[in-house]
Amino acid sequence: MELLSIILRHDPAIYTKGWVVTIVGFLIVIIALFILSSIFRGVAAYFTKQDEKAKAQPVKAEVKNEVKPTVKAAEGEIPAEVLTAIGMALYLSTNLHDEESNVITIERHQTAWNAKSYGVSHWNR
Repeated sequence: MELLSIILRHDPAIYTKGWVVTIVGFLIVIIALFILSSIFRGVAAYFTKQDEKAKAQPVKAEVKNEVKPTVKAAEGEIPAEVLTAIGMALYLSTNLHDEESNVITIERHQTAWNAKSYGVSHWNR
């Protein structure tokens, strides 16, 4: 009963406490967002520096058993191996599914959920 009397009583102190809670909650959310954005900016800057360092260092790669093309393509032409790979990729990506009959085979079955005898539309009002 004490809680009900507090709620029904028009005490200005109660409303002041409500505003304080609202403002403090708002400030907590703003500060949390600021901290999170600072963390994300720091992480992004760290990875950006890592990428710049990786790009600045020369890459030394040894290739063993290098396959040299036997036929050289003229300047501006695409090599035959590349054209073959593109053609095979297109063929495989377009023939993924079997042909379907495009016939819908859903049949309606009478159950208790859709039975007309259970409907209420026949009642007189």
